[in-house]
Amino acid sequence: MAIVTLCPQCQTAFAIQAEHYSAADAWVRCGRCAHVFEVDQHLFELDGEPQVPVVNERPVAKYLAATTAPTVGVTQSAIHPGVWLAAFSVVLLGLQSLVHSRDHLAATVPELRSALSALCEPMNCEVRWPMSPDKVSMETGTFKRIDANLYSFEGVIKNTSEFPVWMPTLELTLTDSDDTAVVRKVITPSDMGLTDGLRASRSQGFEIKFTVDSAFASRIIGYRSVLFYP
Repeated sequence: MAIVTLCPQCQTAFAIQAEHYSAADAWVRCGRCAHVFEVDQHLFELDGEPQVPVVNERPVAKYLAATTAPTVGVTQSAIHPGVWLAAFSVVLLGLQSLVHSRDHLAATVPELRSALSALCEPMNCEVRWPMSPDKVSMETGTFKRIDANLYSFEGVIKNTSEFPVWMPTLELTLTDSDDTAVVRKVITPSDMGLTDGLRASRSQGFEIKFTVDSAFASRIIGYRSVLFYP
């Protein structure tokens, strides 16, 4: 003969022993519907061994778990919504990290470039060579006057990194005898004809020509150059 308790909410029967419900002051939680009820108010005697109830096609525990708190019971198999939210947040942060570092990843691991490009497509971003201001420098520079107010600047930009980098922009400052700025010009990679990136551990030369207003041309005797990423 077996003693069972019947959940008043879902009518699921559970085989129990006296010590299981006495330890919880007769309060238990149903492992199928999570309803909390008093065991001793729903006790029955059955001949033979009762059938084990099934929840989501998995058998629940034969005995109801009972402790001193009314919230204990058979563990439910459903995953708490908070777990899904936490997992989604981790995945989202991972995707954001990939997008943020996509240029550097594509340069250091070329096999990832096509996958990163596919990831960027719905986000309206693109995979380019990384910007590494600490890895590029002006190796040489030559400034000269060609005509009354026509000048040229020739330079060589060097990439010291082990991967290709995005071509930097050049700020050229023309100075007077006191090294005071007279004219500043911002020269883009397109102006220099360098739009394909700078290869690893390589140098790239360029030459630009430009005019200066005749009111300032007579004061110009020197220059300063700075490479930067806008």
